Amino acid sequence: MQSNQAPSGTPAPYGRACLNCSRAKSKCIILEPGTGCERCQRLKKECNPSPTVRKRNGRSSASKAAQLEAKLDSIVSLLKTTGGTSGLPADWESTAKAHAAVRAQPVQNNYAAAPIPSPLSTPSPPSSTCSVMEVCLSLHIPPELAEKSLNQFRSANLKFFPCLYIPPHLTAQQLLPEKPFLWLCIVAVCLPGSMNRDGLFDKITELLYKEVLVNVTLSMDILLGLMTFLSWMCYSKRPFLNFYSNFLIGVVSDMGINKAPLTEHSTMQAFKHAMGWRQVQPMVRTIDERRAALGAFLMTSSVALCMFRIDSLRWNSHMEESLSILTDAKESPEDELLVALVKIQLVMERNYHLRRDGGTQSLSEFYIKSFQSQLESVKSQIPPSLKENKTVRMYLATAELTIHEVAMQTPSVPHSPELNRLESLRACLQATKTWLDIWLSFHPTEYVGVPFTIFYQFSRALVSLFKLSTLEDPAWDKGMVRNTANVLEFIDQCIYKMKNCADTANINAPNDIDWNTWEKGVRMCQSIKQGWEPRLMEAWYPNMPGNGLEGALPQTGPEIVDPFPIHGLDDDFMLEFFGSL
Repeated sequence: MQSNQAPSGTPAPYGRACLNCSRAKSKCIILEPGTGCERCQRLKKECNPSPTVRKRNGRSSASKAAQLEAKLDSIVSLLKTTGGTSGLPADWESTAKAHAAVRAQPVQNNYAAAPIPSPLSTPSPPSSTCSVMEVCLSLHIPPELAEKSLNQFRSANLKFFPCLYIPPHLTAQQLLPEKPFLWLCIVAVCLPGSMNRDGLFDKITELLYKEVLVNVTLSMDILLGLMTFLSWMCYSKRPFLNFYSNFLIGVVSDMGINKAPLTEHSTMQAFKHAMGWRQVQPMVRTIDERRAALGAFLMTSSVALCMFRIDSLRWNSHMEESLSILTDAKESPEDELLVALVKIQLVMERNYHLRRDGGTQSLSEFYIKSFQSQLESVKSQIPPSLKENKTVRMYLATAELTIHEVAMQTPSVPHSPELNRLESLRACLQATKTWLDIWLSFHPTEYVGVPFTIFYQFSRALVSLFKLSTLEDPAWDKGMVRNTANVLEFIDQCIYKMKNCADTANINAPNDIDWNTWEKGVRMCQSIKQGWEPRLMEAWYPNMPGNGLEGALPQTGPEIVDPFPIHGLDDDFMLEFFGSL
């Protein structure tokens, strides 16, 4: 029996089969050189090599790498001409070239030529710096006016709210290319009344929405400009401070400057890294970042305490560390002031959370004494140079009022006066008088730099004094309140001061009435006096003819009165300004 042995030979390399085997799609076994393949010998056919070989991709690895690098270079050049890569976060760096080199290596299949998408291949929106600079240059602000605005902002505004530091040697011309959006907001805040503030307000809000919400451009320039806009400009036009406070919290949180630098990647960061981005995290927070985070807390906490609608930027150990670092660094003379204000605000913040979550019933004598003890501890930490600082004293008076004002909402016990409650009421009276005395001691030029945080304190002090003047409690002497701090006299003095300030601010054009906060203040105080005076006369002189019989009737508890019988005041900002207290 003859055995069937497989012919010995070597399979032809891929793409090198003879013509007959190639057409038959059969394996081509080459026997000895010059004898042809096994299949052709067996079939007694002429074994001819295939006239062509398999076509390969004509582009070499070097050419593909060169094309990818050329594409990357063209994109980078395009981005440089527009001023930066605003379509990408500032803290992410592309590693596309490294991936391009890997993709350029030879591979053994047809899919090697397919392009792999790169993060830089998506078109970037116009850069933030370019669009902001265009707006700044389109205003045609004279250099001397820009310099005057910067000096005014540095000396008059920041002493009330030192959320940023502008070195004395830095000029407006130097600030413009470095932080154009901050420059724009400073100029808008300090412009005289003859300028078109409506147009500036619209330009700034449009830039904010575009750069933050659309382009997601987050930088210290945008953050500091946003804080400037909220503190001194936004409240003058439209009452959207709750919205903008949440807006500010979102920017700070997304930048991450309110937290320590991450030591490990989050899930999203790991995903971005896998896509080709390498995150570059700073190892140490800068002083400017720490100062801005503390300023954002101070601002959002002030809105939360006055509106009772939102929460402030959450306090954490990193921000506590920033207090110590700013105290030791002494980079800016105003840093000590910022640290003192934040510490006072923290006491009010804790009190606010307890009242919001537990109501006035939770603020027992124990908690009041605890908050008062915390405030005394903060007072002892204030440097001697700030003991007589007006801003610090106003914050301390507001904190005293915030701690004790719950006594005005607690019903009295008939025929059994509570000494602790009376002490709290007296503390409220002293705090409101102290605050209003400081407010009236300002020179008219100082009022120009007052931010909304101080305006909210003014509203709280004035409303609290009215409540104390009309509080129905047999143990509470309303005549003593009138003799100690007459709310009507304070209103008259405020009207006089605001009229002088309106003249000093040089905002007299009829079309600028919406921006003249002081003219608004005059109308507001006049309307308040008109609405409050009948109620005050009834409380102070209950037996006068014309006051009716209600004043002579015994009261069993404090009457719940609307502290705002204001007529003729039709202004959204002023209604929100007072309506939340």
